[in-house]
Amino acid sequence: MIKPRSRVQAFILLLIYVFLLFLLMGVVAKFLGALINYSKSDVWRFGWADIVDLFPGVFAYALPVGAGILVQSWLKYGKRSKSDSGEG
Repeated sequence: MIKPRSRVQAFILLLIYVFLLFLLMGVVAKFLGALINYSKSDVWRFGWADIVDLFPGVFAYALPVGAGILVQSWLKYGKRSKSDSGEG
């Protein structure tokens, strides 16, 4: 695992990991759908075009989720630093 050296690098790594996770989940879902379709109608409909069609949706979900995780970590860090300094 890559250790980030700055917040920007950590955010970019987070976006890459979330993007790959959502892409993997989408590919598995498309594959299972093609497998079910094949078992019912003996037609295999799964190819690279199906994977490429996932990219807009993956971006649409990965960016807000990555930003949300980043904001949540900032809030958690802020609460922890306030409690450590005795302000609250």
